[in-house]
Amino acid sequence: MKFATIGHLRNEDDIHQFPKSWIQGNLAVSPELDVRGTKGYITGLTLTARQMMDLPREVVRKYILDAAVFVQQNFNVDVIQLGALTTSVTDGGVWVTKQNEYKGFVNHGDSYTAAVACQAVHKILNLFQKNPKKQILSIVGAYGVIGEAVSKLLVPQFSHSILIGRREEKLKELEQKLEGDFETTMDLKTHDADVIITATSHPTALLASEHLKQHAIVIDVSQPPNLSKVVCRQRPDICRIDGGYVDFPGEIPIPGMPVGKNFACIAEVIMQAIENERKNHVGSIDLTHLRTTELWAKKYGFILKELTNYGKPVNRT
Repeated sequence: MKFATIGHLRNEDDIHQFPKSWIQGNLAVSPELDVRGTKGYITGLTLTARQMMDLPREVVRKYILDAAVFVQQNFNVDVIQLGALTTSVTDGGVWVTKQNEYKGFVNHGDSYTAAVACQAVHKILNLFQKNPKKQILSIVGAYGVIGEAVSKLLVPQFSHSILIGRREEKLKELEQKLEGDFETTMDLKTHDADVIITATSHPTALLASEHLKQHAIVIDVSQPPNLSKVVCRQRPDICRIDGGYVDFPGEIPIPGMPVGKNFACIAEVIMQAIENERKNHVGSIDLTHLRTTELWAKKYGFILKELTNYGKPVNRT
């Protein structure tokens, strides 16, 4: 199988990181990659995160569908991975699977991203010798594709969890799927949390210093990030973790990505292509598939070895 990712710019400055040869109209396209004999492409819409959320949804969806059809027709791509907000605006990728113009498979890549987010939580708590049963957890974006899976996996492990989202009816639906001690709220109630996971579709940084208690741990899965470098500098007591990165043998040319790292979502679609698994992975995450992605990752070495903050190693201090 051939793969292609479809992402977007985080901000206006990102476009300058791409070689001019990559730009093809409204799409940036990498040269063909070869990962363990499997061919594919890294592509991205030239829309920013803000534009992805502010433009009419049908306009953004057409950009995404046009990109999917482009890589299918021009590069014989079999499976696409929807990156960052391209998942949010297509109902977790479900919308793309219903469009006749695109004939291939769709994977939002969020199954392995959710798995890696949970791994990062356990890894940092072990580093600081903290027991989750004595910690309060907040999940921002709790009923989203990633947030729901992370909530199912982590809420039973913490003393109390605060699940945050913008829509009351979605939070009510989430409540029926969970076990453990938790509350749901539409307020950004993170100031009492020891551990915060962000998995939102917010187009800019969301968390400010006043939202964070002393020595809070933030697993920042969101792209663009929900905790800025500015706040990290203002609050050196805070421990921010790149929530969606994995160590990746070999170099994939993603502008701005630290050497030796890759997004877990991209690793997932590459692994699916290597495995020749001809299925869609869209909408709510199947926890069985999530566990399968972890097995794939061990098989191919696309795993979380080192915790980082904006690409720099995180150590206990």
